[in-house]
Amino acid sequence: MRDKELYAQILGIHKSWRVADVELKQPTGEVEVFVERKPGVQQTCPICGDASSGYDKRRRRWRHLDTCQYKTILVADVPRVQCKKHGVVMVKAPWAEPGSRFSVLFEALVINWLKEASTQAVSRQLELGWNAMDGIMRRAVKRGMARRASLDPKHIGVDETAFRKRHDYVTVVSDQDTGHVLHVAEDRKK
Repeated sequence: MRDKELYAQILGIHKSWRVADVELKQPTGEVEVFVERKPGVQQTCPICGDASSGYDKRRRRWRHLDTCQYKTILVADVPRVQCKKHGVVMVKAPWAEPGSRFSVLFEALVINWLKEASTQAVSRQLELGWNAMDGIMRRAVKRGMARRASLDPKHIGVDETAFRKRHDYVTVVSDQDTGHVLHVAEDRKK
């Protein structure tokens, strides 16, 4: 199996995308995986799905799960389309959320590590800055909130927990039957 085929299978890239090249950069400790749209793929608006004309391409880079000891970077010239209804819109890359600099699988790894270790430890081990960590956590919360069905809890619990020495509180409202957190507030007033 060739490197391009291997990475296509690892990344789950199929349909309208393909791995064009894989480049090992030993001095920087990186593997760059170049991904491109297959030729002749119908351009559609990612919002409404209408057929749209191509507008231009923008080079994007995403951090992916490491390959052995090498940091893996996905590189793609992502097309933008001219939609009649929505104007110029960037096509969604199937391996990442819009606006993210990380693949979905890398973000899942970060969230799984955050369940086991502190933000500082995860940040240090994965060589991520605080802003990157914050963005990953915010997107995870947004996904979780979107998945959460409208709940009608029968029994709720309110827990006011002090953290730090100056009596800073966090209020957590949860469904006592399922254990799901319904709301978190930064103090005891709301």
